[in-house]
Amino acid sequence: MKIVIVDDEPLVRIGLKSAIRWEAAGMEIVGEAADGEEAIKLILERQPDVVLLDIKMPKKDGLEVLQEMKALHVPAKVIILSSFDDFNLVKKAMKLGAADYFHKPSMNVQEIEAVLSKLKEEAESGSEGSHSLSGGSVQSKEDVVRQMVRGSLDGIRQTKLQEGNLYALLFTIKNYTQVAKRYTKDNASILPNTIGNIVSELLSKEPEAEYMQLEDNLYAVLVSHSGTKSMQASFAHVNELVYLISAALKRFVNIDTVFGISGPVQVYQECGQAVMQAQQALARKFYHPNDPIFYAQAHRDGDAEQALEQVNAHIAAMKNGLKEEKYDEFARSLSAWEQFLQQSECMDEKDVRKIYQGLLFMLKDGEEYWGDANRLEEIEDFSELSVVYHSLFNERLAEKLSQQHKEYSPLIRGILQYIDTNYREEISLKSLGEQFHVSPNYVSRLFKQEVNRGLFDYLNEVRIEKAKELLLDYRYKIYEVADMTGFNSQVHFAIVFHKYVGMAPKEYRKETV
Repeated sequence: MKIVIVDDEPLVRIGLKSAIRWEAAGMEIVGEAADGEEAIKLILERQPDVVLLDIKMPKKDGLEVLQEMKALHVPAKVIILSSFDDFNLVKKAMKLGAADYFHKPSMNVQEIEAVLSKLKEEAESGSEGSHSLSGGSVQSKEDVVRQMVRGSLDGIRQTKLQEGNLYALLFTIKNYTQVAKRYTKDNASILPNTIGNIVSELLSKEPEAEYMQLEDNLYAVLVSHSGTKSMQASFAHVNELVYLISAALKRFVNIDTVFGISGPVQVYQECGQAVMQAQQALARKFYHPNDPIFYAQAHRDGDAEQALEQVNAHIAAMKNGLKEEKYDEFARSLSAWEQFLQQSECMDEKDVRKIYQGLLFMLKDGEEYWGDANRLEEIEDFSELSVVYHSLFNERLAEKLSQQHKEYSPLIRGILQYIDTNYREEISLKSLGEQFHVSPNYVSRLFKQEVNRGLFDYLNEVRIEKAKELLLDYRYKIYEVADMTGFNSQVHFAIVFHKYVGMAPKEYRKETV
């Protein structure tokens, strides 16, 4: 398989060339380019199978290169290279036909190898096939259906499918990682083969239905209703099939399934669209892990664009919070991003995982996370993934905060860290004594001795610094800022603020905003 690398950063190109033993993997880098214009010439000259394409480049950006490749009918698969700020562009690239994408700040060798190996397998399986006496290729029925999904109608008459009220039913196995552990490497094929046999048997009496496995833990059934004009009747039949398949797999293999159902399409050429609808519906299981069936929904492009703009704003705010070491700002932006995702469901599971990985990468100062990666892969729903990443973020933040106060004794370091994290809460010498199992008087005496100021003086300084940041945002009223920074009333807040800043909160806001 021939590879071309296109990126205007020499270090990225060097890193990609050095990361993988290309020859051993059956791949060859046949060229590299530093801008879009050079890339087009190179792609047409070398005719690669895969292009690793940076999205932001001089002369022509990645989107322009993709558009030109499409216009010239270049068959090469494209993998986009992006940064955190490029989500809107990445989505446009995927619509233009990009096969996948990597986030440069968090991509790793394993991820690159997995995607390239998958593309290599697809290319090899697509080029294989026995030959008939007439010299034409003979494809299996499953291959014919798979090609139909991709837009080719060659051999369509080998299938039972007809035009009219055609639906795509996609399903996956719940808790797949745990289910797969029932099988060893030597008998791993038993599960997909069993699923295929059961579903094929159930569909054997169906006049217009075909089954295929699309990829690991993704199975598809296409069913048409050429003789049924009633949309309601065809939809009811689809639901009957879903029930039959899910019940049979539960009974015979003891697995639970999740289905994504497309809307109806009327002609063969729209099968790919139906499969895409079913995939989009199935992707919602990430936000609703307990639901067994998801149906295609109509999405307006304007709504999607607006949602992506808000996502980009949240991501930028999280990045800024980490870069400037304003960890409270990071925490607020993280919470706002997660709440927006719960409401809008505008990012798929893969994108969400990449953002979490990238944030952890930044928190760990560019160090990859090699912890319990298998545990993260096993998590299938957003809420649980959020909990695990929050614990990883908190661990790293605790390390950073402890490093900031390393000149102090362990007790004072712990108290400073506690105040920095819990300044919104009511804090007293008594509560700190109980928290750290020492006497309140000892806390007061040791704190003043090491920090050279009283504990409550330090606490007020922390609260006022946080308040000054919040006052820059007009979304918050002054009494809300007081509450968010741990003051029991707006009057108390105003008195303390004036003491430390020399003016009232309202005046500060007018002068600085």
